Amino acid sequence: MPSSFVFPALRRGALALALMAAAGLASAQSMHVVLDTSGLGASSSGWLDLQFNPASVPAISASALVDHLNGFDAASAPQLNGDVQAQAGGAFLFGNSTDWNDLFHAVHLGGKVSFDVSFSGLPDPSPAAIPSLFSVSLYGADGVTQLGHTDANGSLLSLSWNPAASGAGQVGVAVVDAGVASVSPVPEPSAWLMLGAGLALLGVAKRRRA
Repeated sequence: MPSSFVFPALRRGALALALMAAAGLASAQSMHVVLDTSGLGASSSGWLDLQFNPASVPAISASALVDHLNGFDAASAPQLNGDVQAQAGGAFLFGNSTDWNDLFHAVHLGGKVSFDVSFSGLPDPSPAAIPSLFSVSLYGADGVTQLGHTDANGSLLSLSWNPAASGAGQVGVAVVDAGVASVSPVPEPSAWLMLGAGLALLGVAKRRRA
């Protein structure tokens, strides 16, 4: 087969891999949350409030795992309410079995506070599936004064877990204060592998063409 046919096919294959990887990134069920507290003008210490609550109880079982914590005050004991359990390595597992599942944790203000949250849950075949809402709020050192521009519930951002009739559910994102809060998908390892393979193939095709 002439090389003029091989290289375009190689480039098309690499592009397909890259597009598949990008689709994987967009549909990831793990999200990376960053709170930039440098512009809040608050004291050096504050509180982060995380909640994972269903729209109504009972709801189809779902969970939210919070890990890779950065900016948290490890010397302070977290306050856990409802269906929240501390895990090995400083992670926390939220369930949605009650109507109020809350983690109140001391954090260091003045820089960036970040964590990953991974959602999972059972399929919900009902016509009106019950979502669960993961909300993020910041408070000052007194634990009462809300920081940033929040919604009516005091949230800087919220992530909704919406179960599907079959397979994985979907994550909805609502950022209230974009000056403080940001969120991005955490790619699955398979997506990284496909993206890397696609970029490598594009690099090989480019070098051979040159």
